[in-house]
Amino acid sequence: MERRFLSVGRPIFAKNRFIGGIFVLASIDDIYQSIELVRNLTILADIGAILLALGFTFIVSRKLANPLLEMERATRKMAKGDLNTKVSVETKDETGSLAKAINDLAVELYRYRSNQREFFSNISHELRTPLTYLEGYARALKNKQYQTEDEKEMYIQIIEQEANRMSKLVNDLFELAKMEEGKLPLHLEEIDLIEVIENAIAKTKMKAKEKGLQLYFHNIYQLPSIYADGLRMEQIVINLIENAIRYTEKGFIKIELSNDQDKVKILIEDTGIGIPKKDLLFLFERFYRVEKSRSREFGGTGLGLAIVKQLVELQNGTIHVSSEVGKGTNFELTFPIYKGDAQ
Repeated sequence: MERRFLSVGRPIFAKNRFIGGIFVLASIDDIYQSIELVRNLTILADIGAILLALGFTFIVSRKLANPLLEMERATRKMAKGDLNTKVSVETKDETGSLAKAINDLAVELYRYRSNQREFFSNISHELRTPLTYLEGYARALKNKQYQTEDEKEMYIQIIEQEANRMSKLVNDLFELAKMEEGKLPLHLEEIDLIEVIENAIAKTKMKAKEKGLQLYFHNIYQLPSIYADGLRMEQIVINLIENAIRYTEKGFIKIELSNDQDKVKILIEDTGIGIPKKDLLFLFERFYRVEKSRSREFGGTGLGLAIVKQLVELQNGTIHVSSEVGKGTNFELTFPIYKGDAQ
């Protein structure tokens, strides 16, 4: 084995005359061995650091990837219709927020699908009934299965009523669909609510009179204007008055106006059959009826209040209902006061 040395030599002079020299020779194998050891240790440390970094990266990547893979599997299940799938939310960071958003999406999709199924079920039921009437009485007329002309006229009247009912149902559905898609055009302008309510009362007082009901309007002077669509506001009031007439057998229907600094209030009160407390939460849902067994007796499509709520909210208003069984129902609507350019 070749050895390494460090050599140092110096001449020795005396009176400018060379008399000899000194030469030192020392082995440096130990130094090279130490350097070799340090180099080997450095290489080992580098390899260890690389392996440690790779291991750490693998663990972190798995930790980050596992929730994402779980989310991917969950979204694929949702795409196939399994909306009961849930993603576990274990962190409060961005990944946890994404998992919570996916869970919320699954809930909303499930609710949408349930509403859609219920909607089509209700539609088929609502259309099937008048179609059955139309088919039955049309067949009776065709086969002359009636005894008198009065009976014949009654059959014709029933066919006309059911045809009108179907037409109104289709129109209400079409209008409600446009509202929910935000495609219903509104002609917003400054309007006088007193005039709107007077027009609505003029169009509904005959129905109230036919049932022997009193229709009151408590007017106030100098009512502030609101910024809304006049025809749609009239539609709202007519729907609520007709609803009150439909479910009131005796007594009265009263419309009151009031205002404070920021809002105008419309109160429509009746002395009808009232609504059970458990039904109030669902009152504005499509096709929801409190008296399901007597729905044909009371009439309507089951969409009127749903349309009212949509129209009120589209015009920046709110609607609340309170009721007591056997005493009557109150609908309270509020709309912001029109303030010109500051609106």
